[in-house]
Amino acid sequence: MKRKLVYNRWKIPSEEIRKNQDFDAILKNVHKEPVVYWKSIGFWGTAGMSAVALFLIISLS
Repeated sequence: MKRKLVYNRWKIPSEEIRKNQDFDAILKNVHKEPVVYWKSIGFWGTAGMSAVALFLIISLS
């Protein structure tokens, strides 16, 4: 697959760059997804410790 390179790119005016630099609007539109409990580190820490404890109880009995 051959890549297309543009050697003589046009210059973007500074006014157009400043017009698109509204970072507050971008941050308002970004919504952080809530972390599901089973995807959190607390769940996996608890599940891991329970698995280790169960293994020790079974192997020592």
